[in-house]
Amino acid sequence: MSRFDNTDKLFFKYLVKNRGHICEIHQRECPGIGTMHILPKGIYPRLRYSEEAVVLAGWFCSHYWTHHDARNEKAIYAEKRILEIRNYPNWEELKEHLLLVERIAPKNDLKMIAMYLKKELSTLEA
Repeated sequence: MSRFDNTDKLFFKYLVKNRGHICEIHQRECPGIGTMHILPKGIYPRLRYSEEAVVLAGWFCSHYWTHHDARNEKAIYAEKRILEIRNYPNWEELKEHLLLVERIAPKNDLKMIAMYLKKELSTLEA
């Protein structure tokens, strides 16, 4: 169990409450919906809980391919859809924007983020 597990689960639940339990890439239910970080969360940890830097995506229909074969038609389609979802004409501009968000974001305080997400979820569920 990682130190991020609890906060990751809350963030996923928060995103689903706001966006619906669908693959945003395919705009429908797909198996294994999860968070797909546009830029790697290991390299850009301050984007881990940034709503702008994440889409909900099915693992086998989208996310898997972007990790294992970027030239696969499914990966290419996923990347095209991310640009459409985020309303950017190309990857360079989207990445530039997300890097700016990452630079100005505070360091992740997991307890504070969890508290915020719990409060937001209770508001959404009320």
